Amino acid sequence: MLIATSVTVALRCPRCGRLELSELSRFALGRAGSQRVECECGHHLLTVGVRPGQVWMQVPCFLCEGTHFRYYSPGQFWQPGLKQIACAETDLQLGVLGDEGAVVEYVRPGLSDLERFMEDDAFDGFFDDPVVMYQVMNQVQELGAQGLLRCRCGSRDVGVDLFPDRLELYCVACGRQRTVPAATEQDLDALMRVAYLEIGGDASSRCRGHKK
Repeated sequence: MLIATSVTVALRCPRCGRLELSELSRFALGRAGSQRVECECGHHLLTVGVRPGQVWMQVPCFLCEGTHFRYYSPGQFWQPGLKQIACAETDLQLGVLGDEGAVVEYVRPGLSDLERFMEDDAFDGFFDDPVVMYQVMNQVQELGAQGLLRCRCGSRDVGVDLFPDRLELYCVACGRQRTVPAATEQDLDALMRVAYLEIGGDASSRCRGHKK
C-alpha cells in the first residue's frame, strides 16, 4: 500500500497577487508540529498543524477579513484528491489542496482566476455582471491591503456581504455600513478613482446591528 507523504497547496497572495504553490510534508510537520506558509513577499498565507488523529489548517481570508479553520483526519488530508479551500462567509474559493500533479493541472496557465470565478456553479447567474463584480472585489481587496479601507470609528476590521449588484462593507466594531456598487463599468470606474474607502463616510452608509 502506497502512503502519500506530501500534498501541495495553491493559494493566491492577497498582497502581491502571486499564485503560490507550497509543498506540505508529512515528515516535516512531524507528529505534533506546525508549518507556517508564506508568500515570497512575506505575507502569511496559512498555517498547518498536526495533533494525534487530526490535521488542521488556519487560513487568513482576504474576502471576509476573518480566519478560517479546517480540520481533517490524516487519511483525508494526505489523500491525493483535490480539496477546495473556500471562504466560509462568501463560499468563494481561496485555493486548492492535493496531489502536486492535480494541483498544477488545476491552476494550469490559460485559465485565470476571473474565469474560474465566473465558472463557479455556486454563483451561476447570481451577479448582474460577474466581470465587474470580480474586479470590484479585487480593488476593494487592494485598498484593504494598502491600509486604505477603514471605518470612521477608526477600526480596520471590515466584513463584506455579497449581493448581485453590490458589496455591502460593514464595520465589525461599530456596525456602520457602506455600499459599493458593482453592477456596471461606471461603478468600477468610480471605485478606481477613489483614493480610499471609509465606512460611514458617504451618503450610502448606514448602521447595522453589531455582529456577535
